[in-house]
Amino acid sequence: MKNSYKILIGTALLLSAAAHGAARHAGPGSGEEITTVETLRTDSLVRAGRTMRIYQKLDMPYGRTLRKTAATGNASTYYEQDIDKYPTNDFRNSLTGVVAGLTVRELAGVPGMYYGGETARTALYVRGFSPAYIVDGMPAYITQLQLDPEEIESVTLVRDVADKALFGSRAANGVLHITTRRGLTRGRTIRFGFESGVSVVDRFPEWVDGVEYARLNNQARINSGYTPVYSDEAIAGFARKDPNDLQYPNVDYRSMMFTDTRPYYKANVSIDGGTQKLQYSSYIGYAGEGDIYKVGSKADFNRINVRTYLKAAITKDLDIDFGFAGGLTFRRQPRYGYGSSATIEFENALSDVLTVPAVAFPLVVSRDEETGNTIYGVSSTYKDNPYASLTQNGFSTDRGRSGVVNATLTYDLGSLVKGLKFQSYAGLNLFNMTRIGKNPDYTAVIYDPATGESVKTSHEGTQVSGKSNMGKWTHQGLYLHEKLSYEYRSDDHRVGASATYYLESVERSGNSFRERQQTLIGTFDYAYREKYLFQAVINYAGSSMFRPGKRFGVFPSFGLGWVISKEGFMEDVRWIDFLKLRGQAGILGHDTFGSQELYEDYYVKSSGIKFGPYTTGYQWIGSTNAYQSYVNTISRLGNPDLTWEKRKEFSIGIDAMLLGNRLSVEAGYYNALRDGIITDMSGTLPGIYGMDGIDTYENYNRIRYQGWEAALYWSDRIGEVHYTVGGSLSTTRGKYLRYNESVVYDYQKVTGTTLGAYRGYVCLGKFTSREEIEASPRQLFDDEVQVGDLKYADLNNDGLIDSNDTRVVGNTSPKVDYSVSINIRYRNFDLTVVGTGRAGCVTAMTNRYFWNGWSTGAISDFVRDNIGGDYPRLAYVKATNNFQASDFWLRDGGFFKIQNVELGYNVRFRSRSAVKGLRIFLRGANLCTISGIKDVDPENVNAGVTTYPLYRTFTAGFKFTF
Repeated sequence: MKNSYKILIGTALLLSAAAHGAARHAGPGSGEEITTVETLRTDSLVRAGRTMRIYQKLDMPYGRTLRKTAATGNASTYYEQDIDKYPTNDFRNSLTGVVAGLTVRELAGVPGMYYGGETARTALYVRGFSPAYIVDGMPAYITQLQLDPEEIESVTLVRDVADKALFGSRAANGVLHITTRRGLTRGRTIRFGFESGVSVVDRFPEWVDGVEYARLNNQARINSGYTPVYSDEAIAGFARKDPNDLQYPNVDYRSMMFTDTRPYYKANVSIDGGTQKLQYSSYIGYAGEGDIYKVGSKADFNRINVRTYLKAAITKDLDIDFGFAGGLTFRRQPRYGYGSSATIEFENALSDVLTVPAVAFPLVVSRDEETGNTIYGVSSTYKDNPYASLTQNGFSTDRGRSGVVNATLTYDLGSLVKGLKFQSYAGLNLFNMTRIGKNPDYTAVIYDPATGESVKTSHEGTQVSGKSNMGKWTHQGLYLHEKLSYEYRSDDHRVGASATYYLESVERSGNSFRERQQTLIGTFDYAYREKYLFQAVINYAGSSMFRPGKRFGVFPSFGLGWVISKEGFMEDVRWIDFLKLRGQAGILGHDTFGSQELYEDYYVKSSGIKFGPYTTGYQWIGSTNAYQSYVNTISRLGNPDLTWEKRKEFSIGIDAMLLGNRLSVEAGYYNALRDGIITDMSGTLPGIYGMDGIDTYENYNRIRYQGWEAALYWSDRIGEVHYTVGGSLSTTRGKYLRYNESVVYDYQKVTGTTLGAYRGYVCLGKFTSREEIEASPRQLFDDEVQVGDLKYADLNNDGLIDSNDTRVVGNTSPKVDYSVSINIRYRNFDLTVVGTGRAGCVTAMTNRYFWNGWSTGAISDFVRDNIGGDYPRLAYVKATNNFQASDFWLRDGGFFKIQNVELGYNVRFRSRSAVKGLRIFLRGANLCTISGIKDVDPENVNAGVTTYPLYRTFTAGFKFTF
C-alpha cells in the first residue's frame, strides 16, 4: 500500500507540472489516455524530474502500451522535448547523450541527410548493433523518411529479446520505435517555431603551403640520395603566394575552394487538437543548411516535411486511424570532375585538394580576351585542376520525394467477449530520388616554364547544351498486419494475449529481388497484483531468402519480473520507493536481407574461344565478323541447407526509485549469441577441392556479445532551483567463438579474439644504426631498410618480417560509452548541458593525413611537425616498411565532448491571452572536445580528411504556442 501511494504521488507530480497540458491519445487501439505523455512534453518536468521515467508508459508496436513499472525488459520512451534541443537537420544527432543505452556517433558534417547510406553522416549502436527504425508501424530507412524532432510524439528504445520479439525478426539488432504526433483528446494547440544559426568547422586538418612544401620535398630527396629540385630562387618565388605565377605558382586550394562556416535554419508550424471522439494533428516544417564551398555553383540542402494524422471513433466500437506524410528534399552541389560522378562530390574535391601540392602548376595559364575562355593549368602527374574542376564542371541537384500512407482499423469486440479487440493495419512507404544536372569541361594545358610552351590535355573545354539525368534511386515498401488481442483485469490479476500476422514486401534500387517477410507473433502476459510479472512471445517467421523447407522458423522468448517493493517485508524500508528485478531470455531469427537465393547455384556467362584466323582478327575470308563462343561458368555453389541466423539472448536487471523518488537507478547485464551467421566459406577450402573463385555459404560464424548498462539520475530542488543530474554508461564486448579462417600460427587466429581487434606488427622502435639493422631479422617491405625506419618483432622467429608476423595489437571498439547531463530550472530560465564520451579503445592514425610525405604529393602539417618522432624517416621514395599497420600508429581513442547546451527562457501570458506561451532559446552543439588526439576529430579521424569535417553549431530561436 505504501508503494502504491508513492507511485500515485509521483504521477501527481507529473500532472501538476503540466498546468497548461492537454490529454493526448495513447495510440491506435489502446483505449487509454496517457496523461503523462502530454505532461512529459512540458520542458519544466524533464529538466526537474527525469527520474520519474520509471513510472512512464512505453509506446510499443501495434498500438500496445505498457507501464514501465510492469515491463520485464529495459525499454524506455523519450519525447519531443527530450530530443528537440540539439541544432541539427539529422534528428539522430539529437538523441546523443539523451537515450540511455544508445551510442550516437557523428561521422561527417554532410549537409542534411544522404539517402543512400544510413551511416554516411551518423551511426547508431545498441549493444554493438545498428538498430532498425520503425515509424508508425512500418520499418523505415531513416535517411529516406527524414523526420524533424517537432513531428515526433515519442521514441522508444527496445533492446531486450522478448520486447524485440514483439516486432519480429526485423528487430534482432534492437529497435527505435518512433511514433509521430497523435493529436489531443481535449482542446487545440497551435505552435510555431523558428531557429537560425551558423555551423563552424571544428577540426579541419591543415597542409603545408608552397614554401614549406618545397623545403620538405628537398629534404626528402636529399634523404633518399637525390638532388633537390627547388632552388632558393624558386622558394623565394613561392613566397610571393601568387597562384597564377607561371614560373613559381603557390596555390592555396583549400582557402580558395572552401570556407569554414555555413548557415543553418529551421521553421515549422503544427496544429494538434480534438475531442474524445476525434483527434487530429497536422505539421509542416522546413529545414535547411548551406555548404562550405566558397566557389562553384550553388550548394545547400533544403527539406520540407508535411504530416497529418486523424483518428475518429466511427461508432462506440470502431476506430479508424489515418496518417499521411510527405517529404521533399533538394540537395544542390557543384559537379566535381568531368565524366565522373560521386554521391557526395565534396569527397572527390577534398581528395584532390589534399593530393595536389601547391606548387604543381599555375592555377590559370592564360585567358582568351576575345572568347573569355580561361586556360587552366595541370601537369602530367596531376591531370586535374581542383579549382577548375569545382568551378567549371557544372552542377547537380538531387530531388528526393517521399510519401507514407498508413491506416489502422480497430474494432472493439467487447460485445462478444469483454477485452477482445481486432486491429487491421496497412502502410505504404514510397521514395524516389533523381539527380539532374550539367557536366561541361574546362580547358587545361601543361605549361613548361622553361620553354614557355603549352601542351594540350584531355580537358578540351567540352560544353553541353542542356541538363541530363545523372542517377535515380527508388524504394517501395508495403506493410500489413492483422492483430487479435485480449485483455482481462481484476483487482489481483492482469492477463493479456494477442496473435499478430505481419507481412512486408520491399523493392528498392540496387536489388534485383523483393525483400519479403511474413511473421506470426503470439504473446501472453500475466501479472499478479502487478507484483509478479510474466511475458511470453513466440515468432513463427518466414523469409524469401531461404529455399522452401528452410524459410520458416520458430523463435520463442519470455520475460519475468518481480516488483520487490510491493512485498510486505519492504513496508518499513522507507528509502526505497520502487524496486523491480527483471529478466528476459529467448531466441530471435535474423534475416540480413543480403544476397538472395544463396541456396541455388549461380552461373555467369563469359567469353570462350574465338574461331578464325588470328592474323585477320578471327575473321574468315569474305566476312567482317569475328566468331566468338561463350561458356557458362559456375560462380556460386548453392547450399540448400542455409537457414536463419539465430540470436540467443538473455538479460537481467533492476529498476529502482530511491530516497523519496529523487534517485532513479536502472542497471543490467546482457548476453547475446549470434549463431549460424551466413558466411562465405570459399576462402577456407583447400585448393584440392577445385573451388577457386567459387563462392559457397554456410551458417558458420559465431559471435558472443555481452556487457553492462546503467543509468542514474538525481532530481531535487534547492529553494527555487530545480535540477536533475546524472548519466548513463554501457559496455560492449564481442568475441568470435567461431570464424571461417585458415591461418598458420595460433596468434593470428580470429577465433577467440574480440570484435574491433586491430591487427598489425609489433613495433620495437626505430633502427638507430646500420649494425642494428644487420643484426635484426630481414624486413621484406623495401629493398633496403634505413636508419630511422620502424623495427618490428619477428613473432615466428624465422628471421623474416612478413605477413606471418602480424597479430592483435589493439582494439578500436570502446570498452565504455558514457553520457552525463545536467538540467537546471530557475523561475522562467532553464539550462541543459549534455556530454558524451568513450574510453578503453585505440584509434589508428593511418589515413592520408598521417601517411604522406613521399614523392611529389602534398604534405600535411602532421608530417612537418613530427619528422623523426611520431612520423618516421622522411623520404622521397616511399618507405613502405614504415607505413604498415602496427602499434606504432595507435593512439588512445578515448574522448569526452560537450555535445549540447541549451539555455531557454519561458515567457508566461495571462490565461485569456491568445498566446499561451513563448519560449526563447540559445543552443550550441559539439562545443568542446577533450582528447589526446589533437589534429583530427577523435569521433571520426577521417572527418576533414576523406569526408566533410564535423562542426560546432550555434543557433537562436523561439517557439510560440497558441
